[in-house]
Amino acid sequence: MHFENYTVKRLWVKLALQFHKLWDIVTGNTVSWMQQTERLLAMYDARSVANEFLKVAASNGRVLTNMQLQKLVYIAHGYSLAILDKPLIRQRVEAWRYGPVIEVLYHAFRQYGSSVVKRPVNIIPEEELSETDHALVSSVESAYSQFSGPQLSTMTHREGTPWREVYDPGASFHNDTISDPLIKKHYVALLHERAGINPA
Repeated sequence: MHFENYTVKRLWVKLALQFHKLWDIVTGNTVSWMQQTERLLAMYDARSVANEFLKVAASNGRVLTNMQLQKLVYIAHGYSLAILDKPLIRQRVEAWRYGPVIEVLYHAFRQYGSSVVKRPVNIIPEEELSETDHALVSSVESAYSQFSGPQLSTMTHREGTPWREVYDPGASFHNDTISDPLIKKHYVALLHERAGINPA
């Protein structure tokens, strides 16, 4: 049943894209709605990415705490922007008091507090990551799962990070968006740093 619903959804989107492709040609739109929708369709629900991390960790004989999981999804999103030039998740990243947060992910796993996450979250429709995105998640899990949740949290809100640039400690409510371009810039810089590249 879930598969049928997902198939219908994909078919509807494809038909909509075909219509808007024709409309863009007729109207001469330079920023195509179709291109924006295709980009959105290529992204995943953050919970699907979190579930993938849990599966990969389990296959490697590891477990992940709630905080580790929250941060790993954000880090994978950053590397997807930097390496693949595309977002990994469709939800926005917000600057909360203790670092970058994906709200839907926070609510999905908040029951675990600081403990180990015991099972994937149920989402409809179910999403399967592409081979490329699965490889990205596997690489991030392998490289970063050695760090504790607090260590990962420190990495994502220290000086020079996108969170630090956006977060306003004087605000009464913290939910400012950390934009994808800002996240991409940071992770491109990290890649350059680790490769010994010093951009002019």
